[in-house]
Amino acid sequence: MENTEKQYWYWLSKVEEVGIAMRKKLLQAFGSVREIFQAKEKALIGTGITQKAVCALLHPKYREGVFEEFHKLQDRDIYFVTKDEEKFPKRLRPLGDCPDFLFYRGKLPPEEIPAVAVVGARECSVYGRGIARMLAGELAGAGVAVISGMARGVDGHAQAQALKYGKSYAVLGCGVDVCYPLENFSLYEELCAKGGILSEYPPGVPGLPYHFPVRNRIISGLVDGLVVVEARKKSGTLITVECALEQGKDVFAVPGRIGEPLSEGCNDLIRQGACLVTGSADILEELMRHYPKAANLKKFEKNEFLLEDAEKIVYAYLRLEPRHIEEILLHVDYPLPELMEILFSLEAKGAVYSPAGNYYALTAPTC
Repeated sequence: MENTEKQYWYWLSKVEEVGIAMRKKLLQAFGSVREIFQAKEKALIGTGITQKAVCALLHPKYREGVFEEFHKLQDRDIYFVTKDEEKFPKRLRPLGDCPDFLFYRGKLPPEEIPAVAVVGARECSVYGRGIARMLAGELAGAGVAVISGMARGVDGHAQAQALKYGKSYAVLGCGVDVCYPLENFSLYEELCAKGGILSEYPPGVPGLPYHFPVRNRIISGLVDGLVVVEARKKSGTLITVECALEQGKDVFAVPGRIGEPLSEGCNDLIRQGACLVTGSADILEELMRHYPKAANLKKFEKNEFLLEDAEKIVYAYLRLEPRHIEEILLHVDYPLPELMEILFSLEAKGAVYSPAGNYYALTAPTC
């Protein structure tokens, strides 16, 4: 049985020495990936690509068993799509550096609904965590797909909350069968089951430092707007912002306190013209103004916690910033054993959480 062009694309996807620019040169010279596969060394050298790339294209390690390997992808719940196929994400097609192919688990982001990226600091504050969760949860609940990089910090918290109310998709800087970072394994599994995991890197490829700036163009390319929640003045998050601006996407930023390093990036973005975010309504309003697909957005109905009277009193005192139980005792009229029972009950209802021993904070803002 003759191999298809898609199978040859799979072979080329594995040749890590050949990037987008070289693939473009090769296609201009040979017309199809099949012809590239069949080309001899002299013809490959004539295209002007590097000797290292020529050797890689001819190397047996990329050729032996590659087509059998392709047929086994779906047995591993991994799917491969090229930009020549109808189901390839349309939002990516206009990009000058549009990926030639994608691997994915779960599903690809739907075309019919708006999409927003929520990104930010890996070492986020408790406040940033709460804001990321609030915005992502409310956007997802309103019918917006939340896309991010499944990174530690803002990205992971935003996607975990989005999955509780709607759809979320992650773009990785490694193979889709690699969970990076490993601490987000439960989120990775949930995204595979309820949303999707995407990457332009073949299965088995580890998360290398230089992969992440490259994958950021796909995150911004898949969305209608980018929301930044906490970022240092020089951070990887701002690389995604640059990609979004180059692609003509709206950039939103959550303001932060003056003097806080994690606030400097967002405050600078606002000074430079980014949309200031005080809540999900600011983002939804812009989406409905600029994007026809946003017309079907529904109003997010906040899931109010059903609290007993004593729980309401303790809940009203808590904030996003963690408070020690001794501090809480000074402001509520309950003995320690009863206060502990109330806090445990609030935790069970998902209203509060304990980031460290005897410290408690809200899971999301009360406003």
